[in-house]
Amino acid sequence: MAQVQTSTVSGEMTLRFIQFVQMHAQNASFCLGRIGNAKPNLDMARMLIDQLAAIAVKTQGNLTPDEETVLQNALTNLQNAYDEVRRATATPEPPAPGR
Repeated sequence: MAQVQTSTVSGEMTLRFIQFVQMHAQNASFCLGRIGNAKPNLDMARMLIDQLAAIAVKTQGNLTPDEETVLQNALTNLQNAYDEVRRATATPEPPAPGR
């Protein structure tokens, strides 16, 4: 079983949490085609965004103000980017027969 590192000071844990959120957000941005020349993978992007949302729910009331701000900003930005990419890549509906 993994052991929790008790010698790490609170500031270091905050930094690690923020780095974790940023890494997850960067991966989601890549899947949205926002980083590099990757074709959007909306399923993978949605999974990564949903994972960050789950972390937000599970850590509610246990984050520092800085951690909370970084997590909420990342979620808001990613959700908006996801919606934008989804709209841009949506297949238009074919016209109804007879029109």
